[in-house]
Amino acid sequence: MPLYEVWHSYPFTEAQRHDLAQRITTIHTTLFTVPAAFVHVRFVNYAATEHYIAGRKRTGTVNLVLGNVRPGPSRTPELYESLCSQIEAAWTASIGDLAPHAHLAGAFVLGTVTAAYEQGFMVPEAGKDVEWMRENLSKFQALADGGNELFRDMVGELRTREDFKAVFENRSA
Repeated sequence: MPLYEVWHSYPFTEAQRHDLAQRITTIHTTLFTVPAAFVHVRFVNYAATEHYIAGRKRTGTVNLVLGNVRPGPSRTPELYESLCSQIEAAWTASIGDLAPHAHLAGAFVLGTVTAAYEQGFMVPEAGKDVEWMRENLSKFQALADGGNELFRDMVGELRTREDFKAVFENRSA
């Protein structure tokens, strides 16, 4: 559902990429009712990309995180600001900011996912995730039972997260 792009000029280790991807996934799934299976984090080596700030060339020194998320009435400006702050804290915890050009220049949240088709399913409107998961649970379970690792992990996550309890109940969320 969301796509986070980490544009980095600073060279990451595999362990740093893994840690930052895990942290961003945890942040998103904690702030929004979304299973981890639908959170995408992509790393883009930005070192040679021409980048200007205030009219001056800054190529090779810029690190950014762009979050493309679904907008919705339950997603307030304060929630998006919290997302940015938490991404910055995740960056510092995963990458640090003491080495030259290692700091995060910006975190931008773009409410641009108007529609999405993912893993064979149309993605619901933001805020309707629990209802959508309840309606599709038998399909998710069939995929999991058929050996689909992504759906096996997702169904397991749905069963253990408190915010997904309603998926397994017969009443409305």
